[in-house]
Amino acid sequence: MSEPQEIVTVWPDFAEDFACKADRCQHSCCRGWEIDIDEATAAYYASLDGPLGEALRANIDALADGTHAFHLTADEHCPFLRADGLCRLIREIGEEALCEVCTMHPRFFIMSGGVELAGFGLACEKAVELLLAVDSLRLRAEGESQSFDFGALLAFLGKAVPREWLLPPARLTLAQFSFLLAQMKDTEPIDDAWPQQLTALRLDCHKLLPRYAKFLAAQGAEAAEKLVSYILYRQLDKAERYGMEALCRYARFNVAFIYLLAAETQDLPEAVRRWSEQIEYDEENTARLIRACGRAPSSIL
Repeated sequence: MSEPQEIVTVWPDFAEDFACKADRCQHSCCRGWEIDIDEATAAYYASLDGPLGEALRANIDALADGTHAFHLTADEHCPFLRADGLCRLIREIGEEALCEVCTMHPRFFIMSGGVELAGFGLACEKAVELLLAVDSLRLRAEGESQSFDFGALLAFLGKAVPREWLLPPARLTLAQFSFLLAQMKDTEPIDDAWPQQLTALRLDCHKLLPRYAKFLAAQGAEAAEKLVSYILYRQLDKAERYGMEALCRYARFNVAFIYLLAAETQDLPEAVRRWSEQIEYDEENTARLIRACGRAPSSIL
């Protein structure tokens, strides 16, 4: 029997600069998200004595399937998020006391071609800041000092694509605009504000189309390619199921939407973050858009 091969993990080159913004984060992951507690951490919390142990047991729900989750407050905050934006658990007993979800967020790990691809979800402000700050998407195998570009990764995985597949449309036609909004409207909304945002975009259509082209040109092709590449990077484990063309269409489609939203708000970082929490963090929304992009006629995408 052959020895099992060690799995190589690849990270974006900016990964070493990642650090939670904690109380400086305007969109804390401690608000508005369900927080599941892994079995080992739930047992640890149950064993704690004193006021903190009592508070933990009073604020953890035992679910019907045997799992546990924090009982969010009426305004959907983690019960251990302090008024100053810091975590009570970290402050009182340290980061090692966090459950797996809190420890790992916003990191993701997927497998593609025997390689583990790791990164950070773009619903996180810090992840968006780091991505937008770099000139291009460069990656590095864990433990290695030499980085490589996204094209080299695709070639290594046998998934190389033409560069034009990594660029959103320079200009949007009315048909493309309508397709974008129709598909986004078909996704499950994360909150009541999402449908309202889509309606605002639709009503501003004729002003937005030239703004989109101007905004995209001002950002530059390299910046657009970087965003498309990173969104595609997160979905590479689905290449066998959907094909690379559908995944590239999905990535281009979403960057076009992000730039459309940014052209409306003049806030690209928030447009990226807002898109991510609506799409990337809902597997059904992601799958729905990949299928729709794969079926769309070439004149649309």
